[in-house]
Amino acid sequence: MAMNSLKLSLFEQLAQVTKALSHANRLMILDVLAQTACDVETLHKKLGLSIANVSKHLQTLKHAGLVTSERQGQHSVYALSDDSVFRLIVSLRDVAESQLDSMQALLLEHLKPNTDYEPISLKALREYKQPYTLLDVRPEDEFAAGHIPQAINIPIEQLPNKLNQLQNDQTLVVYCRGPYCMWSQQAVDALQKRGIQAKRLAEGYPEWQVQSQTQS
Repeated sequence: MAMNSLKLSLFEQLAQVTKALSHANRLMILDVLAQTACDVETLHKKLGLSIANVSKHLQTLKHAGLVTSERQGQHSVYALSDDSVFRLIVSLRDVAESQLDSMQALLLEHLKPNTDYEPISLKALREYKQPYTLLDVRPEDEFAAGHIPQAINIPIEQLPNKLNQLQNDQTLVVYCRGPYCMWSQQAVDALQKRGIQAKRLAEGYPEWQVQSQTQS
């Protein structure tokens, strides 16, 4: 194969990956799969997409090598191919957040700087001097697949009925799927309205896992 032809073929393979990432629904599927492996039915319920739509997106992601599938009984269960896929998503976020004015405007609205809703980073949490309790508001299956040590799990839809069970003598630090997950902000709002001191974590479990592997 001629050198120029080889170069073009290699970049065409890169383009196949970027094409697979060029749809918001596929990125949201990867966001869920970063928490735990899922079958089509589970992704359909978690994301509110049709089963046919989820299946089509999964095939595109699989063809690009971003997800794998394993037959378990009657269902095919999908997972990220390996940790490099999550690192790719983080890099994509970094580029968008640093280069897109529209993304920066959305983040400014979401992060709510200089207010009680401003998130605390994992790094800052490690230096936090006051006692706190970690609250994971993801679904139970995602918590069971992996969570930050010492965290307690109350899925966001169950939180209104369990507010009375939470102690208010410690700050609650709430996290969910990651930086773009709205559940932690929703939870902090509900907690603060009940007089419970709460902060939200800027990152989620996958980010904590990556940082822990880096430090070990």
